[in-house]
Amino acid sequence: MATNLFKCSTGIGVRLLFPFAHSELPLNFHQINSAINGNYHHLRLRNKKPKLPSARSLLWHSSSSFCTAASATDASATGASGAVSDASIDEAVPPVSDVEDQKQRIKDAADVLDIRVGRVLKAWRHEEADSLYVEEVDIGEPEPRTICSGLVKYVPLDHLQDRNVVVLANLKPRNMRGVKSSGMLLAASDASHENVELLVPPEGSLPGQRVWFGSEDDHQNQPPPATANQVLPVSNSQMLNLSFPSCKNANIIQKLVTLHEKLKSMFELKQIHALLLTCGLSQEQSLTSKILSFLALSDLGNIDYSYRVLSQLPNPTIFDWNTVIRGYSKSKNPNRSISVFVKMLRDGVSPDYLTYPFLAKASARLLKRELGVAVHAHIAKNGFEFDRFISNSLIHMYAACGDITYARKVFDGILVKNSVSWNSMLDGYAKCGDVISAREVFDLMPKRDVVSWSSLIDGYVKVGDYTEALVVFERMRVAGPKANEVTMVSVLCACTHLGALEQGKVMHRYMFDNKLPLTLVLQTSLVDMYAKCGAIEDALGVFRGGSLHRSDVLMWNAMIGGLAIHGLVQQALEIFAEMQIIGIVPDEITYLCLLSACAHGGLVKEAWHLFECLGKHGMKPKCEHYACMVDVLARGGQVTEAYQFICQMPREPTASMLGALLSGCVNHGKLDLAEIVGRKLIEIEPGHDGRYVGLSNVYALSKRWDDARSQREAMERRGVKKSPGFSIVEIFGTLHKFIAHDKSYPESEEIYMTLSYIVNEIKFDMDYRNQDYFLCTMENF
Repeated sequence: MATNLFKCSTGIGVRLLFPFAHSELPLNFHQINSAINGNYHHLRLRNKKPKLPSARSLLWHSSSSFCTAASATDASATGASGAVSDASIDEAVPPVSDVEDQKQRIKDAADVLDIRVGRVLKAWRHEEADSLYVEEVDIGEPEPRTICSGLVKYVPLDHLQDRNVVVLANLKPRNMRGVKSSGMLLAASDASHENVELLVPPEGSLPGQRVWFGSEDDHQNQPPPATANQVLPVSNSQMLNLSFPSCKNANIIQKLVTLHEKLKSMFELKQIHALLLTCGLSQEQSLTSKILSFLALSDLGNIDYSYRVLSQLPNPTIFDWNTVIRGYSKSKNPNRSISVFVKMLRDGVSPDYLTYPFLAKASARLLKRELGVAVHAHIAKNGFEFDRFISNSLIHMYAACGDITYARKVFDGILVKNSVSWNSMLDGYAKCGDVISAREVFDLMPKRDVVSWSSLIDGYVKVGDYTEALVVFERMRVAGPKANEVTMVSVLCACTHLGALEQGKVMHRYMFDNKLPLTLVLQTSLVDMYAKCGAIEDALGVFRGGSLHRSDVLMWNAMIGGLAIHGLVQQALEIFAEMQIIGIVPDEITYLCLLSACAHGGLVKEAWHLFECLGKHGMKPKCEHYACMVDVLARGGQVTEAYQFICQMPREPTASMLGALLSGCVNHGKLDLAEIVGRKLIEIEPGHDGRYVGLSNVYALSKRWDDARSQREAMERRGVKKSPGFSIVEIFGTLHKFIAHDKSYPESEEIYMTLSYIVNEIKFDMDYRNQDYFLCTMENF
């Protein structure tokens, strides 16, 4: 005989198992799963009849065995355990017709639950989860099911062995710390969740017997249970709000959820959206929110499409508005964040504490202080001024807009600062170039993390104090946390500018030893460091070491630029050709590197072709491209053409363009033109010492000594001082700086003696070669 568990005439039936059931609304997935899945609604069966309440409170009529909670008079089916009462019921009930309609709807929902009698064959403690038991349960199937239950605190292990239980069988299997759980044991607790008992089927019940709701006739006409995909885990049920009897729609939504989790393109997203519209589920909140998140926040999404979806929602939530505002704040058009915010206010939706940080971020990216101030005013007006999360975003905004004073004012106004507050202030000073204040904040910090160290290192790199950046990194290696990608990019940049190859190799080894993933950014930094430090073969090794198909244009630019500065012009052009074959689209920097390569190799024709390609691919030449083109022509001896090129440009010539032309004029003896260009350079940059020296050298080559002397005097009258030249040499990983005419270095005497010896040897060799050449010429004559 089948065991009829959940049929009764009191509140212990479905009404109290699901106390949130309302006469006007059917149960939905979210409600059923909240009541059952993961909550172990602990019930037990009594083989006695209950005390019947009034007829108006009946849900189903029966005199058979029913389930009830053990001595639970103050119970609730909500919370962690889901307690149930057998004696309490709300006497304030709706009219009988409403009750009957409600009963039928709830019964339709409950009939698809597959609740069976089971027998625990074996139970043991979960090896990786102290709060879980694992049971093998016979529920009348060919093989027993493995089920995990969180009953360790409530039921002794020996009470689980070889006993009958009640199992919810059509839940989707879930991985519980490495064990796949295919079902759930039902039990009950009191309101305090201290007294917990397993639900006990009546004597004589057999494994596999299914529970039904209603009378014996209902048992005969009981529909088949829902599939596991229609009874969702709690984590997924929170995404659904569909009436439980609508199994067809439920199945559609679950399939759409599954498809959404595997999205790989906008095309697939639009297909899912089209299905939602076709099935009449376009207002389904959970799926709509997921679609908005993908569109607004995913790299594969489309922020403008997300706004169109938002505009079609009848009642978008603040979460939906925040999602689109956040998406625009990190897009190419951050100004749209403000527009969406204004639209949200006009629609009567009040912002929350998550809205304002995205607006502050948009203002920071736009570098519009006045916009940030307006956002700040709105924050104060709505009482969020003392929210630490918002204050931290304001510090970043003011610092990004260059108002470090007000950033500090916001920082000082935070009553309880956290690490984000300190790091935001530190990073603000660093980005504004005030490394002294940044160092003061760093020293005052109660706790320093990797962000703190990275911000300070980056600050020193930005102001050009590369040596101090490496000193701070050495301190970090000893006393601080392990470096991350941001740290290493700054450190490698410092090594690059110093030409410190050995230290660069040490940093590369540090990344390997600490198992830092070689991201695309780090790979590009390594290529750039090795190339600019003279180790072009090592740069090529790092370049070829990763998947080129997954690379970006920045890494190819670093490799092409590295080959260019080493004069390896042909290899640079070959890399460019390979880049196009793979499908990496070149940008303005790519063409700049290629023009530089052509300048070093004297490839005037190829340079003209590349310069023309800029316009063909929709890019406008910038000042740097014009300067490079002038350099190509000037180095190639086409000085007049270079001058004409400058005169025909659609923009005023810059100092770099004229500097390249001056160098070409000097190298190819065009001293008359060189004088004109030199005077123009002084006019453009009157405070630049090199411009006076350049023109003075032009006069010296023409043996116009008085004019040369006058340029030196003019420089002195204007207070322009000649910056002494210097060089940095790395010896066994240590950097040594040598300044022109400075003999304060400890071993200067030995160095200058060696240098003098080398110069004399060079002169002797040159004299010897000239003598051989003279004798050979005389013999031929």
